[in-house]
Amino acid sequence: MNAWNARSAMSGNKRSILKNAALAALLLTPGFAHAQGSAPAMFGVKEVLIQYARFSNPKTADACSLSREDLARAIDKVLTENNIPALTATDAKPPMMGAARIELIPELSTINNGSLDCTSWVSLTAETRNNLRIPPVDTPRSVTVTYWHQGAIIASEHSGHEGLAEDILKKMALQFAQQYRLDQPPEVPPGQ
Repeated sequence: MNAWNARSAMSGNKRSILKNAALAALLLTPGFAHAQGSAPAMFGVKEVLIQYARFSNPKTADACSLSREDLARAIDKVLTENNIPALTATDAKPPMMGAARIELIPELSTINNGSLDCTSWVSLTAETRNNLRIPPVDTPRSVTVTYWHQGAIIASEHSGHEGLAEDILKKMALQFAQQYRLDQPPEVPPGQ
């Protein structure tokens, strides 16, 4: 192979690599996936069940004045104000056939080394859990599907920690509400 052919082959390889990289970038963009017929994560979800907060250490959460009920109420308030079909665990009826439901789960891992300061990892996750038969084994397996997840670390004095946790969960709930609305089908005006 002479020098010109080697250079031509190399530039052909570069072009091939660039084409493949461009194609990969196009395939990995969310808009392309929707254009090919797949739906956004929360498309058609009719109910959002707000679970009570899960504490990694209930004693520490109690020492930092965190309340499962207050945190759930804070999330519910934001979702209700944003017209999200939310219901709390205490108000929930059994799921209805054909009404897709996801769970919104707040989780807090709190540490308090005996001082007046509290530090928490706060997360909010939208998920479902199902038992599915996945080949090659015919035994049902528990599968968790996560539709949305957000988390943050907060730190404050003991006396203001619950207020700070509520504030960050409200912000996360608002971000969830925005994503939920984006994932729903567009409304068709009457008569069209």
